[in-house]
Formats: sequence, structure tokens, C-alpha cells
Amino acid sequence: MIVIFDVDGVLIDVSKSYHYSIKDTVDFFSNKAIPLHELRDIKFTFGINNDWDASVAGILYAKSGLSLEEFKKEFKDFSKTLELMYKFAKQKNIKLPDYKQLIDFFEQKYKEHRLKEEMIFPHEALEKIREKADITGVITGRPFEDLDFSFKHFDLYKYFDLIITEDDIPQPHLRKPSAYPLKLFFEKFQYTEPVFYIGDTVSDKKMVENYNKEENKNVQFVLKRNQYNADITAQNVIFNPDDLCEILNSYNYSL
Repeated sequence: MIVIFDVDGVLIDVSKSYHYSIKDTVDFFSNKAIPLHELRDIKFTFGINNDWDASVAGILYAKSGLSLEEFKKEFKDFSKTLELMYKFAKQKNIKLPDYKQLIDFFEQKYKEHRLKEEMIFPHEALEKIREKADITGVITGRPFEDLDFSFKHFDLYKYFDLIITEDDIPQPHLRKPSAYPLKLFFEKFQYTEPVFYIGDTVSDKKMVENYNKEENKNVQFVLKRNQYNADITAQNVIFNPDDLCEILNSYNYSL
């Protein structure tokens, strides 16, 4: 049995760290105060997994002069890649910051907020899953430096055999929802069913679907339900760590 986790919104609650960092970044580069709930709406409506990119989308919204619903309608076809976001900016004559400058500012703000994070999966549940699974891993859009801080802070490294972060992805188009992160994982470990990926976003779900289609495999997607993903459907849905244990227990192992 192989069990792979997303981090943000699954293992760790980032609503007061990364989400606040998005708002700080958008407000700084747009010189406006955009409500956090609107930025979350944009991020989760379009399944923007990378929060640097979610910040770019927020800046576009702030500078567009459009209402939220008007922006979402016009931005929909440009939301899938960073390249398209910059194309949208050019069409709307919106000046965006240099992407590296944005990243540097965002990461500075994240460092200010990161101690506000809380664990979603307690150590007791992770210990049970670690005992049950043959291989455990993480595929996250976080840069390694951010993950390293949180995993050391919460003492999480001991539960996982392999961790794939933003730093392992060579090009932006290979991020989730691309199948590439899962392909990279199975370059390190042999694919052996059952395989579960626990995520909370459209990008997580589509990564699994793309991998299964391209590789003719059967990774099972498990949706960690939260207040931001009520519109996402999945065959396997969990509300808390005990629900995942029940799903894993449906296989012929003892927990």
C-alpha cells in the first residue's frame, strides 16, 4: 500500500499563513486592500495550486477594475497557466511585478505568518498510517524551504519515505495538475496497488486523473473536504483523519 499526501489544506492548515501571504502580496503590488475571502474565491474557483500564481491572479483582479464575478468570467480561460495570466495582463494593459520579485516578497510575508499554521493530521493518525502503508510520501507545491521549516516545526519528516516539492519541478507547466509529480514519485518507488493520493483541490484531483490516463494506472484520489472545496466531487471523501484510516482499513490489512 502506498499513501501520498498533499500538504496545504490536508496535513497542515494554512488558512492563516499562505492565505494571509497571498493577501499581503496582492495588497502591496496593487496598492489596494482586497478582501481575503475574494482572493480565496479566485484561488479555489480556478484551482490555482501555486500560491505565487494565486497572488498574480489576485493582482490582476485588483488592477482590473472588474467586479469579482466579471473578473472570474473574463479570467477563466487565462487561469490555467502563469504564461496565460501574463497574457491576460498584457491584453488588459495591467502592469505586473517581476515574478521573482513577487516570490521574494511573498516568501518574506510567509515567514511572518508561518507560525500560525496548525496540524490537521495529528501524530497519532500519521503513526497509524505509517505502520499500515508500505510507502508513504508527499507531493506538494510548497518550495522546499517552506516545507522544511514546517516539517521540522511539527516533527513530520519521520512519517514519509519521499517528499516532492516545488523545487523538484523543472518548469511551471509541470506543476499540478500535470501528471509529472506523480511520475517523478514512481521513478523512485515501484508502482504497487493500492495507491492513494490525499488532496483538497481541483489540481490535486486532476493530477491523479491525468496520471491514471497517461500511465494506465489506478491511483485513488481521496478528497479532504473543507470549507473551500464543497464543489469538488470524489469517490473517496474524508472529513477527518479517522475517515482516511477507515478507507485504508477496507483493504486487507490491520491498523
